[in-house]
Amino acid sequence: MRISQVFLSALVLLLLAGATAQAQIAHGYSNVFAIDTVMEVDRGDSPSWVTALTSISPNPFNAQTTIEFALAESGAVELTVFDLRGRLVRILDRESRPSGQYRAMWNGCDDEGRAMPAGVYFCRLVSSHEVQTRILNLVK
Repeated sequence: MRISQVFLSALVLLLLAGATAQAQIAHGYSNVFAIDTVMEVDRGDSPSWVTALTSISPNPFNAQTTIEFALAESGAVELTVFDLRGRLVRILDRESRPSGQYRAMWNGCDDEGRAMPAGVYFCRLVSSHEVQTRILNLVK
């Protein structure tokens, strides 16, 4: 059986098992096949993401930044901003949420609505099983 037939047979088995697959077969002058594959297995109801701070954009920021995060499972979540001394500046999100992807905005103000000075801040995501911290740079 040729390499391309074996490869195509494996793709059919993966697709029948509920997976998605992409393949690229390149043929050179030497009659040797180069096979590059990317596969993602569908695991039913389980989410395809992990709990994480996925994006902070723009960063550094001036007027406002968008903080995106994902939750792999349902539960309590707390998204907060701290200054360099570890003082709580702002609570962006503190709720029980289902698994999924979320977005929060920070406008550079504290919980009282006062504008914070330019500097380095920390964004912290706390969920039932994860704690992640990323740096925010506020510029003026």
